[in-house]
Amino acid sequence: MNATVPYVPSESPLEMPSHQREASWPSTPTLEPTNPAAASPQRSLHVLCIDDDEQILESLRDCLGHFGHSVKVASGGKYGIEMFCTAMLKSETFDAVITDLSMPDVNGYEVTRQIKAESPETPLVLMTGAGTTKKDAEMMRAPVDAVVNKPPRMKELSDLLLQLARKA
Repeated sequence: MNATVPYVPSESPLEMPSHQREASWPSTPTLEPTNPAAASPQRSLHVLCIDDDEQILESLRDCLGHFGHSVKVASGGKYGIEMFCTAMLKSETFDAVITDLSMPDVNGYEVTRQIKAESPETPLVLMTGAGTTKKDAEMMRAPVDAVVNKPPRMKELSDLLLQLARKA
């Protein structure tokens, strides 16, 4: 059985005597935030992420979770719409939805139309690797609040979600 023995410094010839150690080593400073508002936690959002790429979903869940958001993932457009509608029926609404544009079953344009039909106030972010703009999405009659390119910068995405949720 290993017992933990507390460390007791000795004054061996290789060590500085205790009265000199105390005088020569400054105490460790306590770091205080320079901006107290920056230290306060931001609002935690309940976010639904829809994509057909499992690695993208895992990355979104982990990174947005790091920023304090609760993230649910749906593999594919059809499943994402089902998850959104089921959550609404249970009064467990999402604060925001991120959906990929290109998915094999139901594309992001259709996802945005169906979710906005169910909940017009829910912020929707369209994520694309194709360089699509918000104007392109509007031309396709996709009711999106923002378009982000893949791979997204997670801090910027988190800030965007917070901004959109404040407006909703």
